[in-house]
Amino acid sequence: MFVYEIIEGKAIPMNGGPKLKGKFKLPYVHWDGTSTPKERLGPPRGFRMSEYKKVNKVEKVAIKKPLAAIKLTKLEDLNINPDLFIPMQAGTIFDKIISTDGGILPATNVFAAGAPGVGKTTVLLDHLSHLHNKGKKALFISAEMNEMDMARYLIRFPHWSTIPILFLNNYTADANLVIEQVLNEGWDIVLTDSFTEVNDTVKEHTGWTRGKSENWFINLMDSHNKAKAGKHTAFVTILQLSKGGVFVGSNRLKHMSTSMMHLDWEGGENGRRYIEFSKNRVGQVNKRLFFSFQNGVQFNEQRFTNDIENDELLEKERNQLESEANSFDRIFGFNKVEETEETE
Repeated sequence: MFVYEIIEGKAIPMNGGPKLKGKFKLPYVHWDGTSTPKERLGPPRGFRMSEYKKVNKVEKVAIKKPLAAIKLTKLEDLNINPDLFIPMQAGTIFDKIISTDGGILPATNVFAAGAPGVGKTTVLLDHLSHLHNKGKKALFISAEMNEMDMARYLIRFPHWSTIPILFLNNYTADANLVIEQVLNEGWDIVLTDSFTEVNDTVKEHTGWTRGKSENWFINLMDSHNKAKAGKHTAFVTILQLSKGGVFVGSNRLKHMSTSMMHLDWEGGENGRRYIEFSKNRVGQVNKRLFFSFQNGVQFNEQRFTNDIENDELLEKERNQLESEANSFDRIFGFNKVEETEETE
């Protein structure tokens, strides 16, 4: 008597029986080798599952689902809307450090990390308010502050008053559905504070694992980047750092980032605050833009401009020295020795 376990409709031999053709519905099938196979809810009497698991481990194999259709893409076939290459400009020097185009580009993902108290939320909310006041559809998702927290900010930053804000702490359930519904309204740019707090709230409301809630949020951003629902939204997302100074999040989050922004103090917590990009697919890296909160958000534009100009001068001098050295080698024939050795 041959016994089979049914997995996704197919009969998998449990005790060395031959293959059976056709689709089956019930969990098990037994067959005497001649008559029609009989479907059953459980294995036949006398068949010991423990012996099957011990002796036939190799015989029981999972049926792999067929791969989805694979599509290769040629860049020449992409039909990209030229508006996606027009940056969203706030009209401050901050535009220049974000990208060489001068502003945040649609469908990009900017992540910001830094120690508590360095001013991540303040700097980015101020930038968001400038974009909002210039006509961009901007949204702030806050999972860390409530209305009273924000009201205190308005005393110093009254121009933030018209930014639409989603306060997640106002919802005791279905935070994932709330965020999905709000994002479906279509936004040019969304600032989230913070990635970790949003995912913790969603995890608490849904019972999901941390990995599942994180994948949900990443997929949601990716969907709105690609305008599957609404606009080619750009996301600016604040990340939390561990005690060791490492951002909290998966490698997938790191790889989907267009740029990684760091905010820190120069020489320690009492030093000057600055912004610097360690990764930037659309702009420069390792260039510091210093800022302060003495009168709102103030950037040291002159120093940033001077640093850029000095770097350009150094590059020109380096190229000039290399050119002069090559000319010297040609005049005195140093390169001829190398050519002769290569010929030999």
